[in-house]
Amino acid sequence: MPSPGSPDPAAARGAPPMPPGAFGQPGATAPPPDAVLCEHAIETIWRCLDAHDLVDEHVRAELVTVLEPLAALPLGPLPQRLIDALKLPNPVDASRLYWLTRRLLTVVPVLQEAETAFERPAKRPPAPLA
Repeated sequence: MPSPGSPDPAAARGAPPMPPGAFGQPGATAPPPDAVLCEHAIETIWRCLDAHDLVDEHVRAELVTVLEPLAALPLGPLPQRLIDALKLPNPVDASRLYWLTRRLLTVVPVLQEAETAFERPAKRPPAPLA
């Protein structure tokens, strides 16, 4: 065991220390703020749309994982509707892919607005999505 005055071995190697909870280790990890959830969702949506990967079931599952926390935010029913559409089994028909792409594109500006609203606590939450 290193003495209190000895340097951290991870810092000596230039590696950042592992955060609590990494690799399933127990630890106190705070849930990300709502603005961070929105930002992460926006980035994931753009990455998936740029790669044209919505036909891939694994990509849709990743989007579900990112969107699920948003369903608890005051954003209306659209996050849950997107989640339900993303959970459809393969193959997803062309009309559903078109709807899904359009909805993902329309939810991005709403998430950007929500992110800004959540960053400023004095401002009220965004209006629910239709």
